[in-house]
Amino acid sequence: MTQRVLVIQLARLGDLVQTIPAITVLKKSHPDWAIDLLCPAQLAELGRLLPGVSHVVSWDGAAWHRRAASAEAEVRAEHLAEARAGIRAISEDLYDRAFVLNQHPRAFIAGALLARESVGAVSGKPLSHKLSPWAEYIRRVAISNRSHRVHLADAFCGMCGLSPPNDIMPIQVPTTGLPTDLEPIGQSDGDWIGLLVGAGDQERLVPIEVWERLIAECLEIRPASRIVLIGDQHEQERAQVIQGALSPLLLGRVWDTTGRLSLIQLAGLLTRCQFVIGTDTGPLHLAAAVGTRVIGWYFARARVHETGPYGPNHWVWQAEASEMGGMALVKPSRWPMSETIALLGGGSTVSVDDWSLWRSHRDDLGAYYVESGHEPAEPCERAQVWQQLQPTSVF
Repeated sequence: MTQRVLVIQLARLGDLVQTIPAITVLKKSHPDWAIDLLCPAQLAELGRLLPGVSHVVSWDGAAWHRRAASAEAEVRAEHLAEARAGIRAISEDLYDRAFVLNQHPRAFIAGALLARESVGAVSGKPLSHKLSPWAEYIRRVAISNRSHRVHLADAFCGMCGLSPPNDIMPIQVPTTGLPTDLEPIGQSDGDWIGLLVGAGDQERLVPIEVWERLIAECLEIRPASRIVLIGDQHEQERAQVIQGALSPLLLGRVWDTTGRLSLIQLAGLLTRCQFVIGTDTGPLHLAAAVGTRVIGWYFARARVHETGPYGPNHWVWQAEASEMGGMALVKPSRWPMSETIALLGGGSTVSVDDWSLWRSHRDDLGAYYVESGHEPAEPCERAQVWQQLQPTSVF
């Protein structure tokens, strides 16, 4: 009998994209399983594109927050009835098993309410506060100042009791039109370079003047290139300020898409770019997932080994902390602009003052990064972590 299983990922866009290896290996190990995905409602249209997913069910976080707030003073019968109706809207029948891949209480509750068995982030009873070994490892990584070598996407596989898959297929984005004035993007010769002008966290924002200089230098050195400014409605003002500082002679080669695209249109736009440059954000990971080459600028609390773009042949500039600063919050004093432009042209470059340069690779334990100028030898720390944490698969 076909088992119905539910993968629960209720975090942001980047985490959802990095769930792909876990879903891939679950489907490969159990091709007869029907694997559904529970994700935030605003990400559901993208969730439907993830390989291996049979059906996507939406979690309306805002609605559940309103229910909790209304019941905070006094739980009434109508509150319980509304909650039951919300659960039935997700699924009339219980799933055989839920794989809970993030550690927020709402994910634990969803697993307990929607499936007969809940595994992944928790160990023991469904509402237990005891984290599983892999979940505890992810938690330690999040609060630690030292760099760990197991990628988050591969740790999600470990939480499912399986090793990372051998191959990852890019997301297949359906043909989706852009607004009429943006349709020429990617249709002419020369490199189209996507620039992620914003970030989900304020601490990960690249200063506007840095983007201005990068664009001006890039278009001067690479006269056949075009720049595509990418971001949501919150980044529209930043994009306007960036363009306002550029020479009028360059503006015809800069395309502003901020705040104008749906999530599926964004995925389609990223496939039209030869490169995407940005910080550790959801759109950066989405670009890697649709098969576009990525150059990441990692600073603040972002660390290449844990959340670098997944897949081979991506580059990450990792801001190095001072001896006193640790890795808690790194604020660069200079930015690798000319070095990034050199990478666009296939030039060779190495780590520079304040930044180390890393290139992505994959093997049977998943993703890993090697510093530029070094041979791609497998870091032994990854193998040690897997030996310690990987449970015997029971699925």
